[in-house]
Amino acid sequence: MFELSNVDRLNILRELKKTPMKLSRVSERFDFTVPETARNISRLSEANLIVKDVDGLFHLTPFGEEALRLLPGFDFLSKHQKYFKTHRLSTLPPEHASNVSALADSKFINSVTETIYNTENMMREAQEYIWFMTDQILASALPILGEAVTRGVEIRKILPRNANISESILALANDPIFEQAARAHKFESRYLDKLDVVVLLSEKEAAGICFPNVAGGFDYLGFRAKDELTHQWSKSLFLHYWNRAKR
Repeated sequence: MFELSNVDRLNILRELKKTPMKLSRVSERFDFTVPETARNISRLSEANLIVKDVDGLFHLTPFGEEALRLLPGFDFLSKHQKYFKTHRLSTLPPEHASNVSALADSKFINSVTETIYNTENMMREAQEYIWFMTDQILASALPILGEAVTRGVEIRKILPRNANISESILALANDPIFEQAARAHKFESRYLDKLDVVVLLSEKEAAGICFPNVAGGFDYLGFRAKDELTHQWSKSLFLHYWNRAKR
């Protein structure tokens, strides 16, 4: 980690991942002096991150490749360290927590209002499915979900067993369109004893990925993304809980 913490050496590693190079080429590429380049190359070699072949070209070792692959997770946590000072990743399944680098291209949303706005827009634009795992249902979202059901959009929702749903929202949820969709297997609800994370997504985007705060509750501050890697991570996470939730 000490060797990787140096920006020059990290840049050398990233460049060698693209193509093997001789020491002189590394020196030219970064405008380093030859002694300076030799020192950095030597330290990377001693750390077993790179190796020189018979032609004098330096390559990443398999160890170097894996070390470099894991760095985006640290980059993501470091970039959002203020958020993760008060929010936990430890409640996630190990395979998702260890692959948090998938969220590297996501955008941090530091406003509950913006999260709600993004989620409602996501629901309006969905054509295939809307999946959400949340500890509450907004009254404003129900008419939008009703319109989505009319378009033939599949709805899946996961709530905690002790979700506190108001009478006014229950009245809106009694719209026959939801019962018809449920009979057509287009609207399905499942329950967990408690939620580890909030996930709000459609086939087009992850409108909200919100982690619990240190008290175990949700403040709906988190991340939004449309890139494929984050979307697949979010979809996989939702399905992990969906397959464990009770009908």
